[in-house]
This record gives sequence, C-alpha cells and structure tokens, in this order.
Amino acid sequence: MTVDLFAVLSNWDTWGVFGCLTLVNLAVLLCRTSYGTNLRSWVLRVLRRLSGRPDLRWLDWKPLAVLAAVWFGGFSVYGILSGQYGCQPGILSDALGVMDSGKAFWAGGNPFSSVPYCGGTLDVPYGIAAVLLDALGSLGGLWGICLVWGLVVLSVLPLTWRAGGADRQYVTLYVATSILFVPLATSEFGGATNAIVPMTLLLALVLAQRRELLAAAVGGFLSTARFPSIFPVVAMNGSRTRLRFWGGAVALGVFGAATLLSFAVWGFGFFNSVYVGELGRRAYSLNVFGVLLFHNALPSTLGVELVEAALTVALVLAVFLLVRSPVRAVAITIVGVALVTPFLSYNFLIWLLPCALAGARARWWLWGVATVGAVNFNLGLIDLASNQGILWPAEAMDVLLTVLLLGLLADLWREESAARRTRGRAAAEAPGASSSSSATTS
Repeated sequence: MTVDLFAVLSNWDTWGVFGCLTLVNLAVLLCRTSYGTNLRSWVLRVLRRLSGRPDLRWLDWKPLAVLAAVWFGGFSVYGILSGQYGCQPGILSDALGVMDSGKAFWAGGNPFSSVPYCGGTLDVPYGIAAVLLDALGSLGGLWGICLVWGLVVLSVLPLTWRAGGADRQYVTLYVATSILFVPLATSEFGGATNAIVPMTLLLALVLAQRRELLAAAVGGFLSTARFPSIFPVVAMNGSRTRLRFWGGAVALGVFGAATLLSFAVWGFGFFNSVYVGELGRRAYSLNVFGVLLFHNALPSTLGVELVEAALTVALVLAVFLLVRSPVRAVAITIVGVALVTPFLSYNFLIWLLPCALAGARARWWLWGVATVGAVNFNLGLIDLASNQGILWPAEAMDVLLTVLLLGLLADLWREESAARRTRGRAAAEAPGASSSSSATTS
C-alpha cells in the first residue's frame, strides 16, 4: 500500500503552523547552546530594535500572554461564529458539551452523565472542579465558556513565571513557544480544557513556596478536574522537610472528600463517567500501547487497569520517599503516568509542560516529545492510519515517543540522584558533622 502524498500535503496549513512553531521553539533551545551563539546575538538585536529598549526586562509573561490571548481569542471567535462549536452531525463539540454540562449543573441535573446535547445525551468525563468552571462559563453561553477556559490556558504563563525561579524569563519563553502551548492548548478547545492539569501543578508548586498545606489542599481539589493530576500533587509533598506526610494526607483528603461529595449527589453516573469510563478508554494511544491497540492485542479487562494502578502507586511512593525537588517530583510522576496509561491522547501531552522547569536537558526531551507527538497524531494516526490504512509510521512513532518519555524519565531521575549525592557530601562536610566525627575519633 502506497502513501497518498497529495492527501497528506492537502493538510499544508496544519503542517505549516506546526512546522514554524516547532522551529521557533527549537531556536529558543539553541540560543542557550554554543551552537546558537550567532542566533542568540541576532535574536537579541531584533528584540531590542522592536522594543526600542537596550535591555530585555520588558519581556516577561505579559506580552507573551497577550499574544496567546489573541491566538486563543481568534480561534474562539471563529469557532463560535462559524458554527464549529455548535451542533454538527457526527462531530462532537467539546465547547458545546462542557457548556451543556454547566447548564445541567444549574438546572439541578447530572452534569457528568446523560447530559442533554444536540437532541441526544453525552457523558462528560471531567470532575467537579472542571464542572464548576463549566457552570460559571455557561452563564455567558459559548462566549463565557471560551472566556473561562481561555483564562485557564493563559494562567499557565504567569504561573510558570512565578515557579521558574532565577531563570523564569527563559523558561516562560520556552513554554510560550512550545507547540504544546501554542497551538495545541490555544487552538483546540479540547487542549484548552486539558490545560487545567499544568495549571494545577504549577499553582501547587507556587503556593508550596510559602503555604505547603494550602498548596496541597488547592492541588487536591483542582485535581478532581482530571483525576491523574492527584498523583504528582501527592508526590511533590514528599520533597518537603516538614509536613510532608501532612501535605500528602491533605491533598488526598481534599480530593477524596470532593469525590465522595460528588458521588453522594450524582451517584454512579458521576463515578462511571469520570473514573470507570476514563480508565477503560481504548480509542488510541501515542505510546507503545498504541501498537497493541492497532492490532486489538490489548485486553479490555480489569487486569490491565490493576497493573496500571499498581505501577502508578509504586511510582508515587518512590517519588514521595526519595525525590527532594518538588519540580522533579512533579515531572517524574507526570511522565510516569504518561508511560503507563494505555490511552495517551494528543491533548495529554499538554500535561507535561511543567517538565520545562526541570532544567535544560528536560526541555530538549520535551521538545522531542512534542514534535514526535504532533507528527504522530496529525500524520501517522489521522492521515495515514485512519484515512489510508497504513499503520507502520504510527507504530514506529508510538515506539519512538515511548523511548523519548523513558529518556526524559531516566534523565530526571539521574539529576535527582546527582542532587542527592551532592546533598550527602555537603552534609558530611558541614562543620557540625566534622566536629562530631572528630569527637567520635578522639
């Protein structure tokens, strides 16, 4: 079977946007290397001429957020006015679906299961934190829904700035130019709703700098929007020298209380939609599970979910007990979740954005993951596998993406191990340790 190149090239607008933005993000990475010295000088000259200022202190998260807002706003206006976000035969509108969920909440119905939608019903697999945002946005119709979720998307930039430390300017620029942010989170409404995961993790990291238990409580509640978020929120509490077990307990307690309250009000309709249905999803996967799904070789049994749960819990415990960097704790856990899930969707990759805080090597891995994920989804999965029945490119990229995620995970763990050894040497060489050793010897 041969590839229909005309069908592939007919999607030139998508390839053009992703290609240009991928190169922009690559240029941001190269500017920090010895290979990008000339590029860095040229970029600095251009920015100074455009701004009319000799320094780059003006380049914080605000101008980047304005550009992202224009991008998201343009797509939202087009989606609403063109009817793309309305009822269309055979096409599910995420924006309309979450708006109807919000309306069901105000009407006293079930906002999770059998939500009235375009003459039929649908299930909304997002937890209570997301439904409350949907309810707020639904007061303004589709415009209100786009406004609320647009603010969630844009919040990623100031939160990255606050969590970025001394390198905040560069890290925020990297995130703003990543194709996981623009265009994935700012063009696709499904991507926008998934932006609540990096928002949750970044907000927990920022709040934990001053109020650890508050960070755990807020992270625990917001994790109900996409329940796998609770794993990195719990794991990051192990990095604290004090209140680590209290923090983990608070995060789990708030998450559990919100879940139990939702179950008490909406029953199994809520539970089946948000948990059971999501755990059993087998539509496709961009990791190695995708190869099995292509050939119907992945059993649809409880055993798969139990193995996935066991691996995830083991990872969370290991990170909680051994990792002392909250950023690396979040990054290691969310990458681990991406590896063990049998439904690694394209929008899931947005969840990995906080990995950009973990250092230069993590950002290179993340660029590779984003690039391979975009090519795999748009070319391997849609153009070739779905439309032309050619599976091997998607299968090869499923394996490649898994290798990249494993590389990122190993690199993060290696850096944590190096930091642990450094802390151990520093403790051994501390004055108190030396005097204690001398006293013991004498």
